[in-house]
Amino acid sequence: MGEIQHVKYLIVGAGPAGLQMAYFLQSRGRDYTVLEKADEPASFFARYPRHRTLISLNKVDNYFDEADFNWRHDWNSLLSDDPEMRFPLYSQELYPNADDLVRYMGDFAKRFELDIRFGRQVESVRPEGDGYCVRTAGGDVYTCDVLLLGTGPVSERRPASMQGADAEGVESYQTFDLDLERYRGKRVAVIGQGNSAFETANWLADVAAWVHIFAKEPLRMAWDTHFVGDVRSINNDALDLFHFKALHAVLTPRLRSITAVDDVFRTEHEYDFPESDPPGTLCLTRDYDEVIFCAGWNFVPTELFDPAEAPETWHDGKFATLTGDWQSANHPGCHFIGTAMQGSDRVSASGFIHGFRYNIRTLWNLLEERHEDVPYPSADLGPFDWATIEERFYGRVSVSAALYQQFGTLCDVITVGADGAVTWFEELPVKHLGERDFGQDEVFVLTMEYGFHKHDRPALTFTGPSDPNDPA
Repeated sequence: MGEIQHVKYLIVGAGPAGLQMAYFLQSRGRDYTVLEKADEPASFFARYPRHRTLISLNKVDNYFDEADFNWRHDWNSLLSDDPEMRFPLYSQELYPNADDLVRYMGDFAKRFELDIRFGRQVESVRPEGDGYCVRTAGGDVYTCDVLLLGTGPVSERRPASMQGADAEGVESYQTFDLDLERYRGKRVAVIGQGNSAFETANWLADVAAWVHIFAKEPLRMAWDTHFVGDVRSINNDALDLFHFKALHAVLTPRLRSITAVDDVFRTEHEYDFPESDPPGTLCLTRDYDEVIFCAGWNFVPTELFDPAEAPETWHDGKFATLTGDWQSANHPGCHFIGTAMQGSDRVSASGFIHGFRYNIRTLWNLLEERHEDVPYPSADLGPFDWATIEERFYGRVSVSAALYQQFGTLCDVITVGADGAVTWFEELPVKHLGERDFGQDEVFVLTMEYGFHKHDRPALTFTGPSDPNDPA
């Protein structure tokens, strides 16, 4: 018989999100536990990215002294009150090695003596009363009032409708052989259009005869979208070689099937030409020696739930459907933390440490308000005075890292009562505002936004500054 225990807050996963939430809960002595299947924190990063270079920035030297401003450019540190627990002390590289991140996360957990139970593989989760019951493979049973799922990427995605996607010999990002000699002089197809696909293509470009990236739609480049999860310039070697006609290529067909024929894989794919005369579809086949799927991840651990009780999802099951405070839409009290927070934010940085660390701090404050009777943090600015508001406004816009990274996702709220008293709330979720009653006559919302949707020029042609006489 395993351990039976009740905790108020149960965190599943000791990745960056689990560590961040554990730090905040511990800072006020809350009753919590973290369950982690591996024997160390951040075990995902011990394996991924496969080629070990992170795409999260580590820009150390930024000229200005304000601490919060410098957090804008440190994308790997967790929030804490210890200046020694900052990632730039572990690496000075702009794009650091994932091994340094694993080392940092391990030290973070030890430094704050976080309550993590290692070797606890969660086997099932089910609602029970007003909380949840969690069982581990070792027979331990944990019940909790609040469940915080920091499980990160849980499974790779494969297009179920594509014939041959699971054929023997077709590899995945998770399992493919890292021995470059296997691919020397070979024809390789990489299926996917995100950073894992381009990272893999870049790595193969040195030795493969050619690498063809099969993208299902036009590429989303981060320099155009300003979304850090889209294809980043550090992974652009294959795209560069494509435009130099150096055999490597990025293709956007409709991929129908992959078939093993003798010792090769044959792809069947189509291109539509609606403007042709007459309009039609071009059907092609190509042979490859290797096929590797790099089609992204799912972020919902549905296998832990009874099918009738699984969290609601969207994007073909990739993300959980979330409320404004990151709760599962059909499971109150079950919050998704970490990279899964991008389920309600496909604009800013919620899928990365430098975004979700602020989401988690906000969620912690909301949990304190809801379960511990601690008011959400605010500042009383006294009677309405434009000079006071203006000074605080410029200070927040100039240095705030949370509003800067979580543009359009987190906001400051300024309320003005009937008596003219001003209260300033920092870093509330924009999507949560409709669920709150500020009880004031006037409510102002401050967010930071890119605003490039108002411009018709591609991002790389916009070198700024904006026309000071054009308020748009």
